[in-house]
Amino acid sequence: MIRFRPNPMDSNYALLILLTAIALVFILVWILVAVPQRRARQNQEQVLQEIKVGEQVVTVGGLIGKLTQFDRENDIARIEIAKGIEVRVIPAAISHPLDYMQRVQDAERKASQKPARK
Repeated sequence: MIRFRPNPMDSNYALLILLTAIALVFILVWILVAVPQRRARQNQEQVLQEIKVGEQVVTVGGLIGKLTQFDRENDIARIEIAKGIEVRVIPAAISHPLDYMQRVQDAERKASQKPARK
């Protein structure tokens, strides 16, 4: 009767392949999840830096109103949603200015109109 003896080198190769596959999965998850989240967070921070009191804003919940107070130090903002009715929100709840898409189109138009440097 022939006995099968596993080669210890085969298990080392299998372990190497398994660890490589796990590493590739982590890299793929990082590329597909972490990178877009970081970009979105940076975009949100830029929007909050550019926003000014008096502008019409949209919250992540869909409320549209005029920004009446924006206190960065205490992390609080007030939005007037109707005449005499204000709600307090945290600035992270402000999604974008109401005219955000118009601003993006204007920026793209300005970028395309710049003359090429020689």
